[in-house]
Amino acid sequence: MIAAKLRPYIALVLVIASITQVRGVPIALAQSTLAPTYRIFATREGLVGQITVNGHLVLPRDRFVALPSRSVVAPDGSAKFQVRVTYKGRSVVVPVWDVGPWNTQDDYWSPNRRYRDLPLGRPMAEAAYLDGYNGGLDEWGRHINSPNGIDIADGTFLDDLQMKRDDWVEVSFLWLGTDPGPGAAVTIVPPTTTIPAAPPAAVAAKPVPIEAGAIAVDDGAVGYTRQGEPWSEAGCGLGGKHAWTKSTTNPSKATASATWEPQLPAPGFYELLAYIPECGGVATTSAHYKVAHDGVTTEVLVNQQAHAGDWASLGSFRFSGEANGPPSVTLSDLTDDNSRVVRFDALAWVPRTDTVAPDAQVVAIRRKDNGYQITWGGSDNMSGLATYDLQVRKLPKGGWTNWKLGVSTTSAWWGPDEGKHFAFRIRGTDAAGNQEPWPEAADMDTTQATP
Repeated sequence: MIAAKLRPYIALVLVIASITQVRGVPIALAQSTLAPTYRIFATREGLVGQITVNGHLVLPRDRFVALPSRSVVAPDGSAKFQVRVTYKGRSVVVPVWDVGPWNTQDDYWSPNRRYRDLPLGRPMAEAAYLDGYNGGLDEWGRHINSPNGIDIADGTFLDDLQMKRDDWVEVSFLWLGTDPGPGAAVTIVPPTTTIPAAPPAAVAAKPVPIEAGAIAVDDGAVGYTRQGEPWSEAGCGLGGKHAWTKSTTNPSKATASATWEPQLPAPGFYELLAYIPECGGVATTSAHYKVAHDGVTTEVLVNQQAHAGDWASLGSFRFSGEANGPPSVTLSDLTDDNSRVVRFDALAWVPRTDTVAPDAQVVAIRRKDNGYQITWGGSDNMSGLATYDLQVRKLPKGGWTNWKLGVSTTSAWWGPDEGKHFAFRIRGTDAAGNQEPWPEAADMDTTQATP
């Protein structure tokens, strides 16, 4: 009974002895000490198909970890540096084959660590994220948006540990002592901070303005749903936070998505705005927003990196009511770049009134049989072109006469020409009823026809 009560204290003494080993304790003593174990926030590495810092090709369901110091990266295929990772009763030993997350010189397990003003066993990223250490920045000057001190490859993360999301794990650093084995490690809890707990005002999340009359749906609010894994959270955006996940170009690897569904007060035209928070890792340049409106879906590409800290317009759309399908926007981690951050924050539907007339033109005249094939088109800033009116006149001095009125088609045959030439002009009307005036001159004439 007494021995059982003393076991945790004996183990702690062994851990302390293991730490002093690196300060010159004889090897014989070091071999009998337990490796130190710390509680570290872990994230999933992913990056299948990419190359780690030691030259290893990352395979599906691979088994290794990344730590934020190049000093402990083992050669590819080698177990020179290993850690035991334990999560909710499951434990596995894996090699260190990559560097990250965030830093490359943060040997937080070493008594002679680079950041000596931080407690032993506390990652610099954790202190930066939770306490504002180093202004909340990593060694490259990037805003740290997760307290992670270890990345875990997919096979270890998903299969061995059966983790479903980023979470806290117990990590034993096996090159510093003997392997405690499953369930035998004594976790050392370092002090939470050695600096003021409040982050500096310079890195405080800035308020996010919302246009008057906008119907906003924030991440985590009513109308927002997300699917799949993994997800992380950063401390900026509407409401002081936003969700994010890593991007992928491989559809089979795209696992996370979210949908925003507003309750619009009335049918009409709305401009869609997506807020892109500015904190965190490097954002994707190709977020694919899918806008559902009036029974159709329009995909809009947004460079989140370029719009950091601002609202990005997805365009203006007509929403006619539930009978034509509920309005929504969907965004996933499938992009045109790999391992960038895809940010999920607020979407806003802002009522708009279309008061601008469209711009229609005759775009081509082609010789066909004993006449001409006339083609036209145009653009509109919001509601879309609905109909066209076309007029024709005989060259050189004929007057304008109506040819097509209120048509939605964009091509028709004119003829027979009987050896004469003709000019054409057009005006458009958009879905909101705005009609452009007739142009003074012709758009094109048959002297410009192509064969």
